[in-house]
Amino acid sequence: MAVIREELWTYKFRTMSQRHFHLDRTETSPQVDLDVDNGIMEFIGRSLPHNSEQFYARVYGWLEEYLPNAKDKTTVNMKLDYLDTSSSKHFYNIFSRLDAVTEGGRRVEVNWHFETGDEEMAETGKDYQSLFKMDFAFIEVEELF
Repeated sequence: MAVIREELWTYKFRTMSQRHFHLDRTETSPQVDLDVDNGIMEFIGRSLPHNSEQFYARVYGWLEEYLPNAKDKTTVNMKLDYLDTSSSKHFYNIFSRLDAVTEGGRRVEVNWHFETGDEEMAETGKDYQSLFKMDFAFIEVEELF
């Protein structure tokens, strides 16, 4: 059954228009919205999926198609209240791929939202900022979602 679901997902992923890609948020994985036309990536929720390799493989696939023809400005909206270690690695990889686009003169802006009082998530964003050339904006909000 899992093989059939995987094949069905692969078929839909490869044949559908990847202008907009959406995954619903669950208790353990973030909502993901990837919009080619507007150059927007959005992650909302908490990220500790049971199989992070499988979950983020879909994002990497989208990036492979988007990055060669990336918009002049790509916006990444991060609205996460928790990242496990595995997810942190994936966001490092995602940011690394996006950072490479800046070398070609394109802009990447990361809007790092964090809840009032959540210094740990604010620091996580600042850690990523120190590693990449992308523009980071830190946005404190009462509630993320």
